[in-house]
Amino acid sequence: MFVSLSGRGDGGGRQMGGFTFDTNLASMHTYLGEVDDVHSSRSFADGGALLTLPMFYLEGIVLFPEDTLPLRVLQPRFKAAVDRAMRNDEALNTIGVIHVRARDGHVHVASIGTTAEIRQLRHLNDGSINVVTKGRQRFRICKAWTESDGALFAQVQIIEEETPLHIPRDSFSHLAAVPTFHSGKVPRAATTSPLPYEHSDDEAGLQADADDYDDSESDSGPEEDRLLRRLTRFATESTELLRALERGVAEDESSEEEERLRWWSRRRRVRQRGVDNFEVGNDRGEEPQSSGETQTVDASHSNGRRVYPGESSVVSNGHADNMKRPPEGGRGGCCKAWGTDAGKWRYRAQRSAWPHWVYRQFDAYDLARRAADMLRQMAELPRMEAMVRTPSLLSYYIASNMPLQDATRQELLEVDGTVYRLRREIELLESMDQLRCKRCLDIKARRSDMLVMSADGPISAFVNAHGYVHETLTLQRASRLVLAGQPQTANSWFPGYAWVLAECSACTEHMGWRFTAVAKETRPKAFWGIRRSQLADNSS
Repeated sequence: MFVSLSGRGDGGGRQMGGFTFDTNLASMHTYLGEVDDVHSSRSFADGGALLTLPMFYLEGIVLFPEDTLPLRVLQPRFKAAVDRAMRNDEALNTIGVIHVRARDGHVHVASIGTTAEIRQLRHLNDGSINVVTKGRQRFRICKAWTESDGALFAQVQIIEEETPLHIPRDSFSHLAAVPTFHSGKVPRAATTSPLPYEHSDDEAGLQADADDYDDSESDSGPEEDRLLRRLTRFATESTELLRALERGVAEDESSEEEERLRWWSRRRRVRQRGVDNFEVGNDRGEEPQSSGETQTVDASHSNGRRVYPGESSVVSNGHADNMKRPPEGGRGGCCKAWGTDAGKWRYRAQRSAWPHWVYRQFDAYDLARRAADMLRQMAELPRMEAMVRTPSLLSYYIASNMPLQDATRQELLEVDGTVYRLRREIELLESMDQLRCKRCLDIKARRSDMLVMSADGPISAFVNAHGYVHETLTLQRASRLVLAGQPQTANSWFPGYAWVLAECSACTEHMGWRFTAVAKETRPKAFWGIRRSQLADNSS
């Protein structure tokens, strides 16, 4: 039976009397039944170490460090791999997970994967094995082979993760100390005065944050040398940067990125007649003045398009000139906070040859705060704030919780360097808004419809009774989907919810599932689970 729905849920628990579902239940994978905890050392291998691991080659799965991956092992070669992993003294209870994809009749195997530690396991009466694993470390395959029992093995080399870097503290004057990670949220730097005075509460808080810095992270030394070497390489590759340095970068000059961010921070959104009107002020944040036939551009004149920094922001005789739409995602409180923080640097004394905006591009903690703020515009993630001070883990967490295609996820996994991974993720977040069907590109939802139903985040991996692993994005609203069949509670990934198949109304592709609460008091009453693999990569 097919049932057509508009795709509107109840808007999430917050609009309907509170969120009552325990998200820890979904992350525990209770649908697998009883599983036994596996005790292991939980230790990490040294960077560059060579290990021999049984391998799992999985299509449609890119495992990141700290991700949870449930498996229902049915094939004999994979069951042999699990049994060998439990007896492997070199890396006890550890398997290697590699992404594979079939294209044009050929199977492409990735060269970089992630080790997965077996945390829970249970042998079933039908011969299958239920396993819950946890991603640990990235590795690079050196060579691979098949054992006599069919188990796939490979010799892998653990990839060493670099230490994230701060902006060197002595690159700018002591009176303009580097702010904390809370971009745009800290008080303004205290105005210096030769006369003694008593600190205000905001100033005292800022000073306390600066005093809390670990000298090993922010003072000059080997880390500064590494950062300077990276900046030198960056300058060598960037002709535009060299030209700017040759001219002598003044304090009031800034990058194109800063100009765009400051523009976003100055603009004001005005709700009028059900549409958004955007007004651009001057450099002091004042309202623009208009006279004669020249007036401020708003949504009614630009057909909903916004004016990009550096382009014409006025119309003459009702026609807009040279207007382009900026990438979606660079809006809201996140960009305002980032623009506010960027403006503070203009008044800080520079003591190095590099302007502050160059340093900010390579400060992993600064980028981590920006990426976290941007992802928070989509959904409030439970583990986000704790990870801001560990940028490497945060970069993997963000990559795991963005609705991207396998090729892009594999690209992020293979990036060497936390800074470069975060910069790539920021670029992707800026262009992400609409979620479309991969086959017909029909719009199904927007990024603001994401709903966190698992402690692992809005995207979690689940395995069905047939052994297929689905990375599922949970949404509070979706559109243009049809339901097929009757709701059932057997093997439900979310305890207390019944599921039914959901297909694209335009191309009939299996998009995911509709989950409906069994008990009336459960909130949210209903939500959608969309297969990440069925979403188009370009979500702008």
